[in-house]
Formats: sequence, C-alpha cells, structure tokens
Amino acid sequence: MKRTLAVLLVLGVVFACFAGGSAEAPKQESSVQAAIKDAQTLTWDQLLAKAKAEIGDNELSIYSNSSRLNEATFTEKTGIKVKADQPDDTQIYEKMEAEIGNGLYGADVYALQDSYMLMNFAIANGYLENYVPLDYKGSMDASATDPLVICYLSRLFIYNNGKGNLKNLITNVWQVTEPEFKGIEMKSPLLEKGSMNFLITVTSPEWQDKLAKAYKSYYGKDWVSDGKFENISYEWIYKFINNCTFINKDSTIAKDIAAGAEGSVGFFVYSKLRSVDYTTLAVCATEGMEGFSGLVYPFYGMVAANAKYPYAACLYLTYLMSSEGYNNIFGKDMGTYSTNKTTAISEKAKDAGDRELDFWLKTTVVEDRDYIPTVYAQAYTKIAEWCASK
Repeated sequence: MKRTLAVLLVLGVVFACFAGGSAEAPKQESSVQAAIKDAQTLTWDQLLAKAKAEIGDNELSIYSNSSRLNEATFTEKTGIKVKADQPDDTQIYEKMEAEIGNGLYGADVYALQDSYMLMNFAIANGYLENYVPLDYKGSMDASATDPLVICYLSRLFIYNNGKGNLKNLITNVWQVTEPEFKGIEMKSPLLEKGSMNFLITVTSPEWQDKLAKAYKSYYGKDWVSDGKFENISYEWIYKFINNCTFINKDSTIAKDIAAGAEGSVGFFVYSKLRSVDYTTLAVCATEGMEGFSGLVYPFYGMVAANAKYPYAACLYLTYLMSSEGYNNIFGKDMGTYSTNKTTAISEKAKDAGDRELDFWLKTTVVEDRDYIPTVYAQAYTKIAEWCASK
C-alpha cells in the first residue's frame, strides 16, 4: 500500500509540474467526445432513445467510490442495466491507468472524489471526459460544471452526547488538539484522500488566519511560533493527528461513537449516521464551533475517455443530477448536498438536524482544488510522515 501511494504521489506531482508544456497539434475528436457533445444538446427523452439504441441489452459499467451507485432505480426508470464496482480511493485511479491508459475497456462512468488526483492525473492524462446535462446546467454554479460535481459530502466532528445529556462538548477547533480529546477516531489520511486534501487545504493562508483567530479566542493570546512548525496550520495538524486513533472504515467509526461512551468523538462522513442510532450523537457544527467543524468535499461524475456506451453514460449522469435520481441514490439521508439548486435536502435529513449546503460552506473547510496542487508534494510528505509514525 505504501509503495502504491508513493507511486501515485509521484505521478500526480509530475503531471502537475509538466502541465502546460510544449504545444501539441490539436487531436482529432474521438467518438466519445462526439457523443458527449451531442448529448449535451439533448433532452432526457432524446438522450434516452439514443442510449437504449446504443447499449441494447448490455450493462452500463460504473466505477465509484460510493456504494450508493450500486442501486436499481435507474434501471427501473430506463430499462438499462447497471453494474457498479466500488474500488477504494487508490484503486480507482490504478484501474484508470491500467485500463484507459492501455486502451482497455473497464467502465463507462467514473463517480469519484479526490480533486487532486482527478485534476492532475485523470484529466491531465485525458482519461476522463466532462459532460454537463442540458436540463440542469442553468441550475448549477459554474464551479460545479467543469468538471461536473454531482454533489458535496461532509466529514465532520461528531460526538456521543448521551442522548442529550451532554451539550457543546467542542466549541473551538483547538480543543481537539488537547490531551483530554486523545483517541478521536478517524480514517487515516493515508487511506482516505478526502482527509488528506482537507489537511492540505488547512495549510492555506485563509485557514491559517482562521486558526489564528480561533487560537486567540481559546487560549487568550496570539499564536507565536516556537520554531517547530512552519506555520500555525502545521502545528494544529500535527497535534490533531497525534490525538487521533485511525480506523479503517467510516461506518465502523460511526458505530463506535454511537455505541461508545458519552463524550467519545469521531471525525467521519456525516452520511454514515444513516446506519446507526444517531439519537446518541451530536454534530459539533450545529452547536457552534470556532475555526471550522469539518470538511465539505466534491463528488465528481465523468465519462471514461474510452467508454463503450457514452450516450448511456451521459444519461446516467443526467439521472444523478435530477432531483428524482439524486433523492433515490444520495438524498434520502443526511450528509449529501446536490449541486442542482432545485434539489433540497430531504425532510428526513432535516429531521435529523442536517442543514442546506450554504450552512456547511460557511462552517467547514471546503476542499480547495486550486490551492492543493501548489503545495501538494511538500504538504503530503510532511503529513504522511506524521501519520505513518503513529
């Protein structure tokens, strides 16, 4: 695993460094690119007709970081069969390289996270193609259209409140670096790229300033470097990591905290509350937490550059962007937020205490795909060393 991660890191840095090199002659439009260009002008019914004619009785193949795409509602609506596989964060890019990079068909749709590898490896190599549904382009922010962001997900500080006996346990982000919070459960940033990108984003000047304000509020004095850390963000990251216990799965963390002792804390995907008794849990953001209360990160949907069924792939992504498709696959529970502004969170999510996306954009760190590449090699190496030494 360590060797694989190192290889991916080197690949990502190389592509980031050499992007925009010598000019090349324009490449001829591929059949997939032509199909996407056409699909972006079609209504649902027009696209459905072309997709069904293209795929017949064959299966649409999907690689996704999310288990939710292994579902039946798209097939029920369209008659098109779907086969969804769930590689982990590292494997999905390994498969992309091994298959698309060698001209082998593996999947038609990629639904994935990790902005850094998406932009600086997958897109830089031409492995994936962007598609924006005609029906929803006008209801999305431009920032969510290139590449297509299906939704945002949240990874938050959550604690066991003893079914309401305990309130406001964490009111400042510096508390999670203190000895009394030793044992916070989280997925290792070496395995969970969203967490790594979160920590790298925290090193930006914007979050250094916010950490400095939270530090002064909590400790009653300005932060002063003691020479051990390059900036305040690295001090927070180092102390936070060393306060954490790494667990392999977010679902395990959710179960541990829900069934654990009052005051136990986890940093995990908010949507995992759907599988536990969340009446024992409190989300720090909704109680107010200075600095930041977690992470919001994008979940992308793209068409494989060598897709066998590009019209069907575009149809599937259109379904994900519709209110119907989104609510069937992602929106039933808490913790996911459609980029289609006509789609609100579900009543069930509201009843569980969830808020609309605007709330989370104001209270959490938002994965910064533009900043991350500027410091990736340095920040990744430093953070990875701290994680590996635990």
